[in-house]
Amino acid sequence: MPPKAQPGEGIVVVLDVGPGVRASTEISFFSQAKKCLTNIMQRKMFAEKCKDQVGVVLFGTDGTDNNLASGDQYQHITVLRETMTVDWDMMNEVDQLPFGKARADWLDALVVAMDLLHDPDGMRYSSKKIVLMTDFSGEFSDDQASKIIAGLNNSGIELSVIGPEIVDEDNSDDDMDGPGSSNGAPKSGSTGNPVNWNGKPKSAIQLAGEALITRIVSEVDGIICSFDEAIPQLIFFQKKSAGSANWNTVLDIGPDFQIAITGKIKVKHSTVPTWKKMHAHDETAAIISETSYHRHDDAQTAVDEAEVIMGYKYGTTLVPFSDEDAQMKFSSDSPRAMSVLGFTRSSNVRHNRRAGDQVLVVTAREGDETAAVALSSLIQALVELDMVAITRRIYNKNSNPVMGVLFPEVTKKYECLIWIPLPFQEDIRLFTFPSLQRLTEKLAEKEKQAMDDLITCMDLSGHDDDEEELEPTTVLNPQLQHYYNVLTHRAIHPHDPLPPPADHVLNILKPPESLCEGRDRVAPSLQAAFPTKRVVKKTKDKADLFSSDSHADKKIKLDDDDNVSAGDLTRPLVTKVTSTTPVQDFMALLGGEAPNFNLICSQLGNVVMQLLDSIGGGGATSVAVTTKILDCLENFRRESCGIDPAVYNKFITSMKDTVTTRSLNEFWSRVKEGNYGLISSNENMRSSVSAEEAEAFWQVEVEMQAPPPKPEASDDMEDLLDDL
Repeated sequence: MPPKAQPGEGIVVVLDVGPGVRASTEISFFSQAKKCLTNIMQRKMFAEKCKDQVGVVLFGTDGTDNNLASGDQYQHITVLRETMTVDWDMMNEVDQLPFGKARADWLDALVVAMDLLHDPDGMRYSSKKIVLMTDFSGEFSDDQASKIIAGLNNSGIELSVIGPEIVDEDNSDDDMDGPGSSNGAPKSGSTGNPVNWNGKPKSAIQLAGEALITRIVSEVDGIICSFDEAIPQLIFFQKKSAGSANWNTVLDIGPDFQIAITGKIKVKHSTVPTWKKMHAHDETAAIISETSYHRHDDAQTAVDEAEVIMGYKYGTTLVPFSDEDAQMKFSSDSPRAMSVLGFTRSSNVRHNRRAGDQVLVVTAREGDETAAVALSSLIQALVELDMVAITRRIYNKNSNPVMGVLFPEVTKKYECLIWIPLPFQEDIRLFTFPSLQRLTEKLAEKEKQAMDDLITCMDLSGHDDDEEELEPTTVLNPQLQHYYNVLTHRAIHPHDPLPPPADHVLNILKPPESLCEGRDRVAPSLQAAFPTKRVVKKTKDKADLFSSDSHADKKIKLDDDDNVSAGDLTRPLVTKVTSTTPVQDFMALLGGEAPNFNLICSQLGNVVMQLLDSIGGGGATSVAVTTKILDCLENFRRESCGIDPAVYNKFITSMKDTVTTRSLNEFWSRVKEGNYGLISSNENMRSSVSAEEAEAFWQVEVEMQAPPPKPEASDDMEDLLDDL
C-alpha cells in the first residue's frame, strides 16, 4: 500500500484594505502589501508538487463576510478565500482586490484567520502560518490580546508581520512592559513620533498598535519585517530541490570483479517546465492527451497517424526513420549497467572534454559492507595513483551507451566517485586560434602591468575567507524568473502586451559592485596604456559599387610580424542577400539550416530590381551590372526549377514589365540568349506554365522595336520660340 500523501502548509494572509493604507499619491502601503500577497501566491503556484493551502482575509471592507460575525463583533472583515490550493481564479481575485471605506480591528482579523486554520486532528496542515500586513492606523481593542497569544501558541501557528518599520528606540526591556492604552496615548519616555510610510509622523494609535504587535510577536516567537526586507525574498522563484531517485547497478571491473553501487544525480541541467500536463481542480481527474498531425501548408491539412513516420534533420535534409530502422538501435542485455573500460591519468581528461547535462555521485550500495570496502579501496587507489576510470554507462535497457569518467572524491566527511559524461570523437569540435605570444612580447612593462591589474580586479574567486562572486549555487536563473512573471501576467491580463523583464530580474545579470569598482579604478591606466581612436569606415561611391571584381587580384599587404594564415580568418555571417555579392549570399542562405526559400528569393529579386534600375548610359558600369544580373537570374532559375518554379516565374514576369517600360532592348536580348525565361512544365511538372506559354513569353521584343518618335512642335510652340 503506497504511503499516504503528506499535507502541505496552511497559510492565511490578513490584509488591510481600509482607507488608511491607501492615503498616498505615491506608492502606497496597500500597493506594497498587494505585491507581497501576489508574490506569495505565485511562489506557491509554481512550486513543484506544492500541497500548501493559502487563504486570504481582508479587513476594512465595506461589508462583512466571516463565520464569526455576530452583532457588532468582527465587523468589516471579509474572507476572500478560505484555505485552498492556489489557482488562477484566486490570482485574478487578488489582482482585483476591493477597496474599503471602513476601519476594522486588526486583532479581530487575526482571530478570523486563526479560525480558518482550525485543525483539531492535525491531519489537514503540516504547519500553520498567519501573515499580517497593516500599518496599524485603525483603532483596536486589546482586551483579548492575551487570549490571542495563547491561541497562537496552543495551535502552533507562526505569526509573520510584514510592512511596518518598527524602531526600537532604547533597546531596553521597558518596551515589552505593555502596549500602551488602546486610545492612542503614547508611552512615557518617548521623544517624538517616528515617520510613517507616507512621510507623515506616526499617530498615537499606530504607535500603540506597533507596541502591541511587538509584544505578541515576541511571545509567539514570530517575525516582523518591512517591505524592503520582505519583497526581495518573495519576488524570486526558486525551483524546489527534489532528491534524485537511486540508480542501483553493478560496477564491472573486468569479467570477475563487481561492486554493487548506487548513483544519485548531484547536478542536472534545469529547464523551464513545459506545462503539457497539469492537474485540474480535481486531482483525481484523468488527463487525456490528444495528438494530431498536420501538413506544413496554409490549410494545415490533417494527416492520418498511420501515414506518419519519424525523421531526423541532417543539415537541410530530412532523413526518415522507420520501424525497421528502429530495430537496429542498441539494445543491452541488462536493464542498467556501468562497466570500467580502462584507467588513465587524471590530466588526460581536461575540463573541455567533460560533457553531458548531469553529474552523478556514485557510492556503495546501502547496507552492503563488502561493496563499501571494495569501493573505498578503489577510491583510495585512484587518489594515490592520480588516476581516473573511463566507463561505459547504460541507464536502462532502451538507452544508448554513454561514455563517462569516474573521479575520486575524498573529504573529511565522506568519499565517493563522481561520474561525468565524456564526448565521442564525432562530438568533438576543434577550433584553432593564432597564438597571442607574438603580441604580448611586444608589450611594454607598463602595458603588461595595466593588463595584470585588470585581470586581478575582475577576479571572481574569493580571497582568503571571502565568498566567491557569482557562485553558481546561489545565482538564480533569470530566464526562470522572467518566465513565471510573464506567465502570470498573460493569465491575468490575456489581451495586454507582455511586460519587459523586471528590474530585479535584470539585476541578476549585473556584475557585482566590487567588480565595477575595481574596473573603474584601473580603467584610466588601461586607457592611457592602450589609447583608442574611432575608425571611420569609408563608403564606396555608386560608380565603384560594382567594381570590386576588377580589383579582386589585389591582396592585403601585412607586416612580416603580422602574418595571418587563411585558417585564422573567418567569413562574416550571411544574414541577407546584398547587392555586392548577391549570388554568393543567395547560395549561402540556401545552404543554411532550415532556409526560408520564399524569403531568400524575395531578397534576391529585390536586389536584381535595384541593379536593373542602375542600367543605362552605357559604359563599363552598365556592362558589369548586366553581367551580375544575368548571374543572379541563372542561379535563381536553376534553384527554383528544382524547388518551386512558381517563385521564379512570378518574378521574371514582373521583371519583364519593367524591361518593357524602360525599353531595355539590349539587356532583354542577353536574357533571351541565356534562356532565363519562364520555367515550363517540361522542365518541372510542378510548373503551371506550358511550353507554348514559355515560348510566347519572348514576344516582348515586338513591343520594344524603337523608341516612340518625338512629337512635332505645334504652331503655337514655333510662335513662342520666335518671340524669344
